[in-house]
Amino acid sequence: MKRYKLIRYGMAAILTAILCLPAVWQTVAYPSVSDVWCYGMVAMLSIPAFCASLRARQWPRPHALDAIVLLWALYMACNYWFLSPYPATEDFREAEALCLAYAALRLAIPFCGKAFGSVWTTGLCLAGLYQIYTGIAQLAGWEPSHHYRYALTGTFFNPGPYAILVAIALTVASAWLYNHKGAWTGLSRPDKIFRVTVYAMWVTGLPVLAATWSRTAWVALAVALTVMLWRGHRRMVLGGLAVAACLSVCAYAMKQNSADGRLLMTIVAGKAWMAEWLTGHGLGGFAHAYGEAQAAFFTGHPDSPLLSVAGSPEYAFNGLAGVGVEQGFIGMACALTITSWTAFILVRKREASACGYIALLVASMFSYPFSLWPFRLWATGWVAYAVSLQAGTGTGSVWWKKASGAAMAILLAVPSVWWTAETKTRVEAYGEYRALSGIQDAAFVDDFRKNYDRLKDRPEYLFTYGKALRELERYNDSNAALRKGTRVNCDPMFHVMMGNNYLDLGATREAETAYRKAFSLLPNRVYPLYRLMKLYEATGKDEKARDMARRITALRAKVDSPAVRKMKEEAEDLLQQTHVQKPQRKNKAL
Repeated sequence: MKRYKLIRYGMAAILTAILCLPAVWQTVAYPSVSDVWCYGMVAMLSIPAFCASLRARQWPRPHALDAIVLLWALYMACNYWFLSPYPATEDFREAEALCLAYAALRLAIPFCGKAFGSVWTTGLCLAGLYQIYTGIAQLAGWEPSHHYRYALTGTFFNPGPYAILVAIALTVASAWLYNHKGAWTGLSRPDKIFRVTVYAMWVTGLPVLAATWSRTAWVALAVALTVMLWRGHRRMVLGGLAVAACLSVCAYAMKQNSADGRLLMTIVAGKAWMAEWLTGHGLGGFAHAYGEAQAAFFTGHPDSPLLSVAGSPEYAFNGLAGVGVEQGFIGMACALTITSWTAFILVRKREASACGYIALLVASMFSYPFSLWPFRLWATGWVAYAVSLQAGTGTGSVWWKKASGAAMAILLAVPSVWWTAETKTRVEAYGEYRALSGIQDAAFVDDFRKNYDRLKDRPEYLFTYGKALRELERYNDSNAALRKGTRVNCDPMFHVMMGNNYLDLGATREAETAYRKAFSLLPNRVYPLYRLMKLYEATGKDEKARDMARRITALRAKVDSPAVRKMKEEAEDLLQQTHVQKPQRKNKAL
């Protein structure tokens, strides 16, 4: 029995290491080698699943959530193959890889039993401790930041997801400490070491968290601790909520534009969802659907105070809204059922890691953690663990059960290995593009074209490719690439560039339509109006040119810059010239 217990803890340690390793690698927003490794981690989960299937004395019982996860995976496949008009191959692969990881964990976790819970909690705390150390090293100047504007990013590309990970680790450590109350003298040596580690995490982690200026992380931390303390300390929790309400007002005043921007995104994403409420717009279609919904919103509310905070978001900043826009009510129902049921199980079982899962869910309502591999794998681990806890195990000594489990584990590895190789090729293609993108030489257009099939979902690649084609005066080909870019991004510059191409082709009506479309997507940008003004000047439509000039001078741009000031000066000069010419014409007539 002692040997079997040691094996179970070893298996739990392997599973935890696979799930937590991506949390200590450098995470970026574009295709990189970390994506290759993460697909590799999913493939590696099949190894402990295979071993557990052969050695397990008990077999995992099926659970209703297993069926819901399978239903969601099948629906996403149908959505991608039959509904989505967008290049969403990578989104589909990532989603299906997580479903395969869930299946592998469901085979392996029951073999570990309760050992997985304690090792999983330890792994989350260690990952958080490493990130806290990295943050301190960046603040001290020992390690470089991964963003030119922020000194503190951990292994991420900005402070937002870094703060969320630190908050999750702190809540898990707090829950463990709360569940292991007692006098110091009565603790075992491992418990004493863990308690000292938790104290060190809080002493160093709170200042690091404060240095990120992330309100989302603080809200996630507060909600998770509230859930933890509610059962036994309701009076203290209510007092803390009152203090938190006052602090939230102060936090809103400190970063009002950011908060208003999140509010606008929620409203617009809701309108985009309602446009295709049942099945969604299709995988990979969030950016395009959001842009169209934002254009419609400001067309109906041209004087909205939220106009000043409008932007072209790459992420939904609300995980549930993002699922709703792309997958409709069906996808939202699956996601909401899985997440809420998992949280209920973990809280009811009084698992220390439950608070970390709640913190992750709260953060996903205001940020984009589920767009990044580390948080996705953590969420998959939590769901598989919760289902395994509630489903329990049955007799697994029958040979056909072991054989079928081992065969299933092998089959789970096949697509993961294939996707790992495909992602490696994609990362190499993106590296070639990055090496050439800064040169701005049209001679490399053939090199851009070579990687089109692998990078046609990357907006920065499509814009650079379209720009290179424009420099070669291949205007129609440029517009074809830029039009693809409008399917995966809502930046108005794609339409502005298309308008420039139409203008050079002599298609002034199409150019005007493209410029107006660019302005409708983001009505706080001056440049589309400026291009319209220049277009009307060139075509002799003086009254329309003056109207654009008046709109330019009256518009409050979201970001002031020398370029914006220059465009406004040109608009004012046009209006002044018109004002001078009118009296001259009147005198000549007299």
